[in-house]
Amino acid sequence: MKTILALVSILMVLLVVSCEKNVITFGSTDISTASSAQVRLVYDIPVVSTTALNITRLKYNNQLVSEVSTAIGSIFPNSAAKYHVVPQGAVKVDAYTGTTKDVLQYSNTFTVGAGKYTAFINSLTDVPFVIKDADLFQQGDAWADTTANIQFVNLFYKSDGVTPYGKLTLKGRRGSGTTASPYVYITIATCNFKEASTLVPYKLLRNGIAVWSGTETGMVFTVFDDAGVQLKYFPTTTGALTDWTATAFSLAKGRNYIFHLNGKMGVKYADQAIRLSTVALD
Repeated sequence: MKTILALVSILMVLLVVSCEKNVITFGSTDISTASSAQVRLVYDIPVVSTTALNITRLKYNNQLVSEVSTAIGSIFPNSAAKYHVVPQGAVKVDAYTGTTKDVLQYSNTFTVGAGKYTAFINSLTDVPFVIKDADLFQQGDAWADTTANIQFVNLFYKSDGVTPYGKLTLKGRRGSGTTASPYVYITIATCNFKEASTLVPYKLLRNGIAVWSGTETGMVFTVFDDAGVQLKYFPTTTGALTDWTATAFSLAKGRNYIFHLNGKMGVKYADQAIRLSTVALD
């Protein structure tokens, strides 16, 4: 028995020594909030989408940060709302296209301070439109409140993709559009070109669901111009101008979102690109 106990003791000592010599660690770098900022880049140029324009390489200050393909109207990298850490102050951004990742599509410099930022590339020649993300969010009753918060950003152009469209109002559309249930439009925010609203509460509907997950699906939004006329579009190559809507949105209560309208109106179907996209802030 003493021999067995001695062997067990030796094995335990060897295991402890082994564990001490083979500690698994993960490389990490401390980030100073006093000298660093966090930025996510959104690709919102006013052209008709094509895979030839997808960004395949992204650099900040000549340092590679992403090589994941990102389409127009999406967020680097790979359409996910992820931040990159950059030094505070001037930040140079270079974005490349092509399978070889060496065709420079965009190059410019913008400035950030402390905190988190969302930078929108809305022109291939201008500096990005940069907004500082909210530091504090509105707090509500987790049980009683059924609201999400929406921040509207207007980056929409006219047909030439150079002239801004002007002041626009984002609205939510409710109802089924029938005589018994006509559409009801809920104003969310009004912004001129290259403006961003504050976060605005928007009430979500349970739609008769007894046990509700807190997410409303199948939501519809639309946009009105400064004269109060709903934005119209060409639905097909031969179709007449029709009221434009953005459908199939899903928002969760207590969450905060950026809705960015980008693209261009166009004078015909082939020239038109209207994109209302979302970024989750939390």
